[in-house]
Amino acid sequence: MTVTNKAGVPLAESSAGEKKKFLAPLRMENHGGFAIYFWHGMRVSGWFRLLKRNQFRVSLPCLPQVISVSLTTVINSLLFRISEARFRQKVEMSTSMQPPVFIVGHFRTGTTYLHDLLCCDPAFGYPTTYECMMPSHFLLTEPIARFWFNLLLPKTRPPDNVAVGVDKPQEDEFALCNLGLPSPLLTMALPRQGPVDTRYLDLDAISDTERRDWIEGFLWFIRRVSFRQDKRLILKSPTHTGRLRTLLELFPEARFIHISRDPLSVFPSTVHLWKSMHSTQGLQNPPLDDPWLEDYVLDTFMRMFERYEEDRDLIPPGQLAEISYESLVADPKAALRWLYDQLDLGDFAHAEHGVDEYLARTKDYKTNDYALSDKQQRRVVERWAPYFKRFGYVMTNRETPSDRTAA
Repeated sequence: MTVTNKAGVPLAESSAGEKKKFLAPLRMENHGGFAIYFWHGMRVSGWFRLLKRNQFRVSLPCLPQVISVSLTTVINSLLFRISEARFRQKVEMSTSMQPPVFIVGHFRTGTTYLHDLLCCDPAFGYPTTYECMMPSHFLLTEPIARFWFNLLLPKTRPPDNVAVGVDKPQEDEFALCNLGLPSPLLTMALPRQGPVDTRYLDLDAISDTERRDWIEGFLWFIRRVSFRQDKRLILKSPTHTGRLRTLLELFPEARFIHISRDPLSVFPSTVHLWKSMHSTQGLQNPPLDDPWLEDYVLDTFMRMFERYEEDRDLIPPGQLAEISYESLVADPKAALRWLYDQLDLGDFAHAEHGVDEYLARTKDYKTNDYALSDKQQRRVVERWAPYFKRFGYVMTNRETPSDRTAA
């Protein structure tokens, strides 16, 4: 005889259902392991705006990190004032900022791999992970805080198991987020809201005031990195792909490297990237991003590509080189030599030893494998057809290649 409750549901099933309902607020989606919030580098004002934007709604599993960030932002705000009092005049008097080299291309096209390789050259500088996560006061604190900060970092990045470290090259877009500037990357904190700050993918639809604020914040950070390192900087942020016009206005002599990759690898890798980041960086978990994520990736890819295509001819001859991820992986050193020659980056012989060491360290790296459904492949081919044609990729359904994962 089956015992039921008043609703007629068997007691065993009723108990399981009640337990699941009770634990629902504690449920988490984990797509890549633990990672501290990028937002630990914000100051009070930026963090408050981010919480307000989310109407101060956080889920219970995220509460410890939210409290931790809230406390850290107070310290960051204090250290910012001390750092500026000590270094601002020195930075403004410095003439060390040289025209950067910008690596552009959509997320997951190999920008990180190329960035790491170019930064093996001791002639170049780059924003480090610590500088991008603590942009407000790294001039003051980096020499003494990097050891302790390194203990808090995961050993590898959640999306792809690429090694993480305080001194490793990092995307400057994270610094802009932590300085309180609008950025599409803030979507990671608010995945239940859907895409945010997409206007800042190309800076086209923002007001003059918003554009001036973005430029001032960007240059504020780049000047301080240049002051600290006193080298020509290699800057990598996929979000810069649609900002060529603005970047050229700021740095007319800058060099640009665009990297392309098979779209049927880029799409699933990008979806996986955002899934990982939404679960590790979101203020609410589960992130509930399934209804909008794939369309967002499809739309963002084409928006960045179309803006790049419109503005690439503004770049003077000898200042732009285009390379494919596939050719870079096939022969990294040959690809780098070609880039040095095309963009007049100096003598590659000075970088070769560091590149050899990097390649030896990463030779056992294991790649991720992704699969696309027939429906997904058709959508990618249809929506991204101009990119397939422009860079010579085959528009046929096939098994999705492995992901060498260099973001």
